[in-house]
Amino acid sequence: MTNTNCNDFTEVRQVLQAKWLRIHIRNRIYALKLSSSISEEDVIQYVVMCLVETLRSGTQVNHPVAWSKLVSERYIQKLYKKHRVSVAIESDKIEYLANRRCDEKDFYENNEEIVKKIQQLKPANREIVEMRFFQNLSWSQIAEILSHQEGKQIRVVTARKRGERALEELRKIYFNKLID
Repeated sequence: MTNTNCNDFTEVRQVLQAKWLRIHIRNRIYALKLSSSISEEDVIQYVVMCLVETLRSGTQVNHPVAWSKLVSERYIQKLYKKHRVSVAIESDKIEYLANRRCDEKDFYENNEEIVKKIQQLKPANREIVEMRFFQNLSWSQIAEILSHQEGKQIRVVTARKRGERALEELRKIYFNKLID
């Protein structure tokens, strides 16, 4: 069975012709925001390779499309975990640089790239990032300032959530520039 072509397996043809499997894979890639790092075809190719390997080993696959869905799900999850780790490492770098307690002049000279990206933030988000990381204000102090500015009570939890969104926007700006 070692000299067999992958087209000799009816199971492979079933997988390659299963439209709902492709739709499922495409939706998972989209939902996990992996479109920039992997395509539907990459996953299908990996699944078919695993299926051929399994069939050549003599193992019977009774429901090849369902089996392929499971294999594709595991593969996508593995890629997602790798992606999250790399994003975490890059965002840690951003937060580390933003959290450094140093002379503002020194920071601007040594971190021009991040400063440019901070300036691209929406004004409200930029203000929160500056208050938190450059003025070293606590979330309760930020909530108090925002309450005064907006003329309504802003809770600490709300201020923190806005800060998380501001950092998420900064990460997106940072990573889009890395990709370009």
